[in-house]
Amino acid sequence: MLIRDFTLDDVPEMIELGRKMQEESSFEGLDYDFDKLMALGETYIANPEIYYAKVVIHNGVIYAMYVGYISEYYFSKDLAAFDLLLFVHPDKRGGLAAVRLIKDFEEWADENGAKEIRPACSTGVKSEMTRQLYESLGYETVGYTFRKRR
Repeated sequence: MLIRDFTLDDVPEMIELGRKMQEESSFEGLDYDFDKLMALGETYIANPEIYYAKVVIHNGVIYAMYVGYISEYYFSKDLAAFDLLLFVHPDKRGGLAAVRLIKDFEEWADENGAKEIRPACSTGVKSEMTRQLYESLGYETVGYTFRKRR
């Protein structure tokens, strides 16, 4: 298992992995825009002081990814680290990829001055297992996510 920053060459493969994430999630049925995601990948790579962007590779194939960012709260100058996505291919779940990515994200957040780390689970995929994973790593559960489709 190799964890590394993703490169521009990785982005198309990540987009396809992200499509798999969307298809099994609460975001299924929404538009999935390749060009928008390519542009976002370029933004993440160009701004490593703001964005955390890593992949996990085995035998030359990306099977897990984590993208997060650091920002001030809207009400404070304190910094917090937030995740945009954490995804492990269904065939590779249950291993250490997610834990290693979370730990690496925590280190990055600490190095960049985050006072808090605030991951979330909005996909609706294995939410209870996700909660248990984060709690086992010392996180507390705060709040819920809601949706109303139109």
